[in-house]
Amino acid sequence: MFSRNALVAAVMLGLVGCGGSGSENASDNTNAQGPGPTVPGTTPPGQSDGNKGLPIGEGEVRVLSNRADLISGGDALIDIEVANPDGARVLLNGQDVTGQFTLMEAGQLRGLVTGLALGDNTLEVLLDNRSSRLVKTITNHPKGGPVFSGPQVQPWTCTNAAAMDEQCNQPAEYRFKYVPAERFTRLFIEFDPQNPGLPDAFLPYDPENPPADDDIATVTTDEGVEMPFIVRVETGVLNRDRYQVMSLFQPGNDWTALNPQEQWNGKVLVHHGGNVGVSYGMGSPPNGDISGLTSGNELLLGDSISVALARGFVTLSTAQANLGHNVNLVTAAESLMMAKEHIIENYGPVRYTIGTGCSGGAIAQQHIANAYPGIYQGLIVQCSYPDVWTTATQFADYNLISNYLGLQMPEGPEGFFSFMTDLLTNGLLPTQWPFIYGHLPINPAVSDLAFFPAAYPDQEDCRRLKDGVEVYHPEERPGGLRCGLIDYMVNQFGERPPEVWSENEQLLGRGFAGIPLDNEGVQYGLRALQEGLITGSQFLDLNREIGGFNVDIKYQPERTLGDIQAITNAYRTGAINTAENLAGVPMIDLRGPDPGFAHDAFHSWQTRARIEEVQGHSLNHVIWYGAFPIAGDTVFTTEALLTMDQWLAGIEADERQDSLPEKVIRNRPGFARDRCLSLSGATAEWGVMLPLTGGLLYPDPVLPGLEYLPTNRLPAEMGEILDVATGQVCGLDLGALGLPSLVTDLLAPITDPIVETQALLVQTRFGTPRTVAGDDIRTLNNKCQLKPVDPADYPANLLQGIYTSENFAQKVAEIFPNGVCDYSKPPVGQEPTVTWMHYGDAETVVHGGAPLSSNDQPVPGWASPAFAVTLSPNQAE
Repeated sequence: MFSRNALVAAVMLGLVGCGGSGSENASDNTNAQGPGPTVPGTTPPGQSDGNKGLPIGEGEVRVLSNRADLISGGDALIDIEVANPDGARVLLNGQDVTGQFTLMEAGQLRGLVTGLALGDNTLEVLLDNRSSRLVKTITNHPKGGPVFSGPQVQPWTCTNAAAMDEQCNQPAEYRFKYVPAERFTRLFIEFDPQNPGLPDAFLPYDPENPPADDDIATVTTDEGVEMPFIVRVETGVLNRDRYQVMSLFQPGNDWTALNPQEQWNGKVLVHHGGNVGVSYGMGSPPNGDISGLTSGNELLLGDSISVALARGFVTLSTAQANLGHNVNLVTAAESLMMAKEHIIENYGPVRYTIGTGCSGGAIAQQHIANAYPGIYQGLIVQCSYPDVWTTATQFADYNLISNYLGLQMPEGPEGFFSFMTDLLTNGLLPTQWPFIYGHLPINPAVSDLAFFPAAYPDQEDCRRLKDGVEVYHPEERPGGLRCGLIDYMVNQFGERPPEVWSENEQLLGRGFAGIPLDNEGVQYGLRALQEGLITGSQFLDLNREIGGFNVDIKYQPERTLGDIQAITNAYRTGAINTAENLAGVPMIDLRGPDPGFAHDAFHSWQTRARIEEVQGHSLNHVIWYGAFPIAGDTVFTTEALLTMDQWLAGIEADERQDSLPEKVIRNRPGFARDRCLSLSGATAEWGVMLPLTGGLLYPDPVLPGLEYLPTNRLPAEMGEILDVATGQVCGLDLGALGLPSLVTDLLAPITDPIVETQALLVQTRFGTPRTVAGDDIRTLNNKCQLKPVDPADYPANLLQGIYTSENFAQKVAEIFPNGVCDYSKPPVGQEPTVTWMHYGDAETVVHGGAPLSSNDQPVPGWASPAFAVTLSPNQAE
């Protein structure tokens, strides 16, 4: 959620914030069918039924590239397992397509079947001179979508010159780049003092006029293939938006799903962008680990993308999986599903997929992994939040408190006097503000500037909107396009019911998107009151005047009343990430201190608390904390990729008949442990990685002299000792020293306050307005259950003006006639997240979603068998 501009500014201050297509000859008819399992497809004209009477034979038809009912773009990679492959004949809708199949070394027939019609297609395999047959139904969706996300955002602007239709479809395009052999020299000969910065690690490569072989760096993949460091960049359009696939490539040689180039290791790295926002037209696939900042700075900051390419990975990014471009996490998941299908159909089956990204890129990963499991097998999240919509509650609270304090900057000079008056007369001293926010005031100020404006439906700058389209204005254009975060996800949240319609909704005869957050009953500043940090009169005035938002996200004196169905749908769809479905996903969370750029370390432990609540443990969740602001360390992204790769490779090779969560725990590498600072990186089995050296030491030293550093790996135990020795910034864990519980319990009164102080001052594990109001670290209450006002919550304190608890409680009850939040009870509307839901077809919406049909069979092209990927709902309605 940290924009590139904001990050560049942060760097200057010393604080750093932290896709594929189907066959081009397939029909791109925009009259889309809905998801195959829920909306009937069409029967292709002329389909032969002359083989219906044949018995079902021995064998299996397996669709590798996706679930058979979620295929898009007109093609599918298919395996056919039969006893006599030479005697098999394959028909697609009655047409012979046997020629599209090849006998593979393992004995199966494999083919990229093209020419699928929209809707249901019948694939028949006639066996042994038509003595029996196998039948598979394949449901094909448009390359431009949707597949499961329901009616698409409108209007939409295609900005690609090669667009062939209104869905922005175009043929894939290819270019090449390479890493020069003299990377260090380029740091100096290409330095421009008028445009300071590091030169790109990659240069353009022209296959028709290539550089000399000696001018190209060589690389050895993780499977021992040595080759020039040349990368092919494929770009195209899927689901109405751009994607990018990169791969280590041998120019001039073919690469097909049936015959991949030898350097590909079968692994995929998905990288994401940061920030949060909406767009009504095409974007660009993001590049870079830290919200795009490492693009062009790989030598300084470290970079999992270039490292992954060097090791033989294919890398993927899609514009729709960039949260700053598309806050709709369902279409983000859909775009990644379609892009992975494309990779499998054009590059080959995948062993496993790793996600990486900071801020919004971390949100995208964690939401998609929980709501659409199987897209990723492992996550690397940096400067993360667990989701958009509990974070939205935090930022909305910041905005309301800032409004109360008079801290919202005026729009023009005429408002400056009023601003200063409010600032000086709000009744709370500046030293008290952090105890209300739960954070230093700079954090709310940054969130107000960088993130909160994206919530307004009447934005002046509605990004990529076609000229002439009117944007909503409450008085002037009530029927205009509502250009805000909430309305962008109306398929998920649903529309507001008639009984709560505003005047504009009544005028239009329809409800706007439901509001998925609420502050009824929230006692702002409660813990500050209980700890004697604010007075009773300050507490009462704050809660009497705090107000809330109306449906237009405008301030109102009344509290925000969320729409119950929208809040329920937010939990059910996974828009609020309750982490029920993450036990089978290894996660490495990278974090550094943040004194106020809206990425404080609290969120890593917030996610962990949610995981522990539903799993009973967090053994699949690793936190690496470092001193480098927001990001933790410049080497973390590289180290995390190598560690996650090792972790997933162990799971992949585990043939024991246990559940995936059990394999995740059993195969966790020793280096995948919580750590602080970066000293233990010197003990990694892949070699020395010194703190803050970026990419200068991997895979080979770039700076002169570094190659003479000791290359013998230190014992892994030394890393654990270093972890404990530097543990004062993690929490002084005496248990890690092996001390008996009797000793640790005896010292707890001394060590616990030290731990709390370190967490606050070193790691910046601040709170939020809701934790100050009594919620726990998970902060899952977008709407709390209420209880009667309890005098016990307001201990008598003459210095604070609370003379008796009972009298003070009566004053509180006047502000909260319906009661106050009861955080001992579950949130209102909380439901488990239902995985793999659909939201209708191109024409008809299913608000709040419905599960796709169950699918008990693995989707073999998506991951190795150990990961048991089925792309199936976890709960039926």
